[in-house]
Parts: sequence; C-alpha cells; structure tokens
Amino acid sequence: MKRSLGYLISTILIIGMPCMAQVPAAETPPEDGPELVLVLSGGGARGAAHIGALRVLEEMHIVPDMIVGTSMGSIVGGLYAAGWSPDEIEELLVSIDWNEIFTDKVPRNDLSFRRKQDDRPYLIKARLHFDEDGFYLPAGILSGQSLEILLETLEAQSRPERDFDRLPIPFRAVATDIENGEAVVLDSGSLARAMRTSMSIPGMFPPVKYEGRTLVDGGSVANLPIGIAQELGAKHIIAVDISSPMQSPDMKLKHFWDIYNRLNSLLTVGNRRADVAKLRQGDVLIRPDLGDIGFLDFNRAAETVALGDAATRAAADQLRPLAGTPAESKAFLRRQRRPPTETIHVDRIRFEGSGLVKDPVALAALHIQPPVDLDPEDLRTDIMRLYHLRHSGVISFRVDEVEGLRELVVNAPPPPYGRHSLQIGLGLFDDFAGNGVYSLSVRHQMLPANRKDGEWQTILEIGTSSRLFSEFYQPLGNTLRWFVVPSIKISRIRQDVWIEGEPLATYHFDEKAVNVAGGYVFGNRSEIRLAAFYSDNDFDLQIGDPVLPDLQEDRAGFDLSFYLDTEDSVMFARSGSEFKFRVTRTVEAMGSDSEMTQFSLVMGRAWSFGKYTVLPYLEYGENQDPATNFADLFFLGGPGRLSGLGFRELYGDKIAFARIQSYRRLKKIDLAGIEFRVYSGISLEAGNTFLYDQSVSLDDFLYGGTVFIGAETPIGPLYLGYGYTEGGRDRWYLAVGDHF
Repeated sequence: MKRSLGYLISTILIIGMPCMAQVPAAETPPEDGPELVLVLSGGGARGAAHIGALRVLEEMHIVPDMIVGTSMGSIVGGLYAAGWSPDEIEELLVSIDWNEIFTDKVPRNDLSFRRKQDDRPYLIKARLHFDEDGFYLPAGILSGQSLEILLETLEAQSRPERDFDRLPIPFRAVATDIENGEAVVLDSGSLARAMRTSMSIPGMFPPVKYEGRTLVDGGSVANLPIGIAQELGAKHIIAVDISSPMQSPDMKLKHFWDIYNRLNSLLTVGNRRADVAKLRQGDVLIRPDLGDIGFLDFNRAAETVALGDAATRAAADQLRPLAGTPAESKAFLRRQRRPPTETIHVDRIRFEGSGLVKDPVALAALHIQPPVDLDPEDLRTDIMRLYHLRHSGVISFRVDEVEGLRELVVNAPPPPYGRHSLQIGLGLFDDFAGNGVYSLSVRHQMLPANRKDGEWQTILEIGTSSRLFSEFYQPLGNTLRWFVVPSIKISRIRQDVWIEGEPLATYHFDEKAVNVAGGYVFGNRSEIRLAAFYSDNDFDLQIGDPVLPDLQEDRAGFDLSFYLDTEDSVMFARSGSEFKFRVTRTVEAMGSDSEMTQFSLVMGRAWSFGKYTVLPYLEYGENQDPATNFADLFFLGGPGRLSGLGFRELYGDKIAFARIQSYRRLKKIDLAGIEFRVYSGISLEAGNTFLYDQSVSLDDFLYGGTVFIGAETPIGPLYLGYGYTEGGRDRWYLAVGDHF
C-alpha cells in the first residue's frame, strides 16, 4: 500500500507518544538467556559516545554476551558485534562525509558526462516523477542510497554471517512496524540491512520492507531497548543512553533542525523513561552529558567520543561487579576482532533485478574487472555512479561465497516511479536601467526511452525570450561512449542594437533549426561531437526607426566541437575546469545563403584555498569571413562580461575577453539534501569585440570589474552585483536562476 510522506510523519508522531506506544507484551524470558546485555540507544551523531563507552568497557575487561541497539546504537553496536574495534569505528565515523550520506549526492565529477549536463541549463533539482497513479510522492526526503551503500561496504569488510547469533557477539537491531506501532527485533539476514532499517528515520528515509512488514527507525517505540533486552533473557544490563534530552519549552525554535530535535525528543522521551524504569538491581545506566551536541553534529565526533569515555569511567564502581578476568577479556578480544581488511576481494560479479539498465551497461558503469581487491570508497563511488544514471531504484549489494569464489551480487531494482520526469526553472534578470528579462522553464525527460538506453528530453522556456528544444540522445554499445543525437530548436530571443552606449533598436531573433550530431565521450570528463545543421533565421525589428531593415538568412553546414567539463559546480565552481573549442562551417551546397568559417575557444579553471576561490577565464573567437547575420556574431556585455555595459551591447566578427574572478564562501548550510552556499567576490575584466577588418589589439580593450554577493540555492544561483567599465559606464544587477 502506498503511503505519503505526510502519512508517515503523522503516523510516527502518533505511535511515538508514550501513551500510544505499542510494544508487544513481554513473554517469559528464556532461562538460558545472555548473562550480560549491552543496550545502546539511538541519538544520531550523539551515538559517537557509544564508542567511548566501548573503549572503557574493554579496559575494564567487561565482555557483553549480546548487544541490542536502536538507530545509531544499532550501527555502532552492529559494527562492534561484527568485529570492529572502538578505534576503527571512531576512525570511520570521523572520516565519513556525513553531508553526502544525508543528501544522497555524489560529487559532480563522479557523475557520467551526460548526467553532468543535466545542470545546463540550471533548473530546480527536485524532479516530479510519475507512476501508474499519477504524480509520485516519495516516502522520504532522501532515498537512503548513500546510507545503504555505506553500511553494505562495512558489512563486506566484516565476517559474512547471516545469523546474528553467530557473530563474535550476538546482536539484535530494533525497528518499528509503522503499520501497527510494534517493536520489531531483527536477528538475522543482512547486517547492513538490519542497521539501515533500525536507522530509517521517518520522513527522512523511506521505510524498509522486511518479511512483509513496513519498518522504520526503532526509536519511536524503544530508543533505549532495555525491556527488549530483558525479554531476550538478559540477567544483567549495561545501558548507554545518548537520547536527545527533552528541550526546555522556552527554547526558541529558530530553524529546521531545532524543530527536528524537538520532535525527536517528543518521540523518544516517553518510551525511554518507561525502559529506564525497568532497570533492576545491579544493572547500570550510563548517560553521557552531551550538552548541546545535536543529532547531526558528526563534525564533533571526537568530542562526543571523549564524553562517552568520561561518563563510563564515572560509573566504574557500578561496572566492576560485571567485569571478567584479564584472561577472559584477552580471549574475547581474540575472537571478537575481525581480520584487518582494507579491501573487498571480488572474483566475479552478478546482477539481480537490473531494473531499466542492462547488465553490460551496469558492468561498464562500475569499472570493476574481477578478480580484484576493491577499495571500499571506490566501490561506493562506482555504485553511486550507477545509481545516478537514474535507471534504477535504491541499489544494494552483497558479497557471497559461491564454490570457493567471492561473488559481488548487485541488486538494481526498477525505480519506484515511471520513466517520465519534469523539472522547472525560474529566471529573472534586471540591471535597473530598463533592461529586464524573465523566464519560466520546464524540462521533460524520458529516461531510458528505449531498451538501448536512449534518452529523450524536451525543454520549453517562456518569458521575455522563448524556446522549444527537443533532442533524442542515443548511446551506442554497452559502454555508452559513442552516441548519436538528433535535435530540433525553435527560439525567439530579444536583441537590442546599441550605438555609443544607447539602445537604438530592439529586434526579435527567430530561429528554427534541426541538428544531427554524433560523437564520443571520454570517460566522464569530456566529449567530441560532429554535427550537420540547418537553420532558418529571421531578424525582425520590434522597436526603432522603421527604416532599419529586417533580415533573413538560411544557415546550413557542419559544426565540430570539443567540450571538457570537470567543474564541481555550474554556479560557483570551487575546483575543476571548463574548456570548449568549436569550429563551424556553413556550406552553400547544403542550403546556406553564405559560406563562412567560425571558430571559438573558451577556457576557465577554478582553484580554491580554504574558503577562497580564484577562477581565471579566457575567451577568443573569430570569423574567417565577414558575418552576414547576427547569428554569426560574437557578443560582450552584461554581468561578468564587461559588467558596466548593457547585456550583449558589443558585437563583432571577433572577440577577445579575459576575466579573473575571486570569491569567498561566507556560509555553507546543508539541510537534508537542501543546500545553500553564500559568497562574496570581485572580478577584473578586459576585452572587446572587433570588426572583420580590425586587428585584435590590447589598445582597444575595455577594462572594468564587478563586486558581488552570490548564492547557490535550491532554485538556482542568486546574484546581486555592481559593475563598472571604463568610460563611466556602470550598473547594478539582480539575477535569479540561469540568466548570468
């Protein structure tokens, strides 16, 4: 049964209240139950305190016979039960980029070259998908793909046990059945899946299907599962409670995570109190004083570990009766520690449920050639790259022992929605001098469009300028390197004609074009393509002296281009390069009204030093024959392109332009996949356009610069700047979206 995000949140609110928690009635505990059970609570990043507690328990020769964990407690406890040492768990926790884990994103440079181009033009990241019932509403803000792969790589580096009683320490993970509010104890199967299920935070991650049940984070019914440990027969319990405390009613709820932490407290406080009340004589409760350390403060992991260490040492007198002998502890550590393994050995690969992507294509995307010892980080990157082909739902994997060989089994199920998606984009540009443009863009993608991994996309833009662009991108072969791509474009662009710094007239430039291209992609960095094209171009006067002419020209010919894109962002790049080289030749024999050759070169490179970025940029273009149409001219003017001038004020048969830009990141915010980056910066600019018979000379360059405040936001770039160009030309700019 399909459930909406609102349903999930409201349901978990109801079942999380102490009066409504539906935990199964305790059965008679088994007489042969574990002597000592270590209970680890949930609490997000606060769970790093569990590591400090484990370290002290080892020093005191305290050996648990079982570990029961909820949410983050299940992850720390599960890894320890599977043989990871406290030092290894701490190193792991500190080294992980939790922003990536809690955003399901990968660095842009890890995407395929084709997927990188989804950022151009820039549209709002969120996609509207469809399924058989219409609009598809996901069950969580995140798909959980990053967390899934992280935990599965950790499981692959651990002992391969499906029965949790056969782990070095028997282990149980606690989850919640969201249909009836009951606690569910996971004791077998995939360790990664159990940990992932126990940490499936409602609203953030989708529920996990397990043996016909719909499960979410266990904190809603048993954040500190003391009662469950007793039901399992525990004679003695050590409980480490890192639950978020109930915040003061006077505390101001300023932003999303203040509200989320308050909600988390409300959901867990009742069942935690009920479980603490079940502690018996001789049991030990450890509550580290974690102060203001929040649910997502993973950057404070080292501090949190130390607080867990201190709280456990403070309970030493209570813990000593539970300690064993040094010899028993030494024997325990010998059997508990996993063999050191930095890689995952794979002898062969097999795919299950390959969704909409063919096995050979998936194999090519993974870049794995068995037999091989895989670096876990490389494996995570490869699977995330496969996921971001957008042909599959959440991808999982496991490593099986089959006939003495280690087999990597990759399960890539179909996505939970259909092949069609929509994105929208907003654009606004104003120079406060009477020149403003606006646009609303919609992109439709059908992916894949056929059994050979074709893609069909159409972009419609309406506003001051308008266009309709549609292309069918067809990869060839299993590596998706070769491709052909036919396309059509119908557009209308407003173009002002400037004379001595004043707009003399306004034209509409109408273009109807068809293009058939083929090319080759080099890895995920660059592509080369050769195209044949035909376009009908009309340049019609809208505002100005009626004696000014209308123009019309047919253009046809060939276009050869090479494009390299390694930038980490299309808005405010902090690393990487952009390089474009293009040669266009119009040919009368193909229907062109004139013959000419044009070439252009664009290159930029970003370097960052801490919060500062420097980005030099060069552009040069030249017509080998005089242009007979505005479509063949080069343009300058506008923000970042001689910023004191009007938009596309200068035009000519040649262009030479250089810019060096520097900006500083002022603020960085990541909220469950929603990102904000705020920058301040300056640029120095020099260049000009030239007529066909003019020589490019530095003496004719115009010089100027810009100061600006900019931001990367979910709706696109925001930009407020002031530009100056010699000659007393200056103007302010406000831009939103893809218009600068």
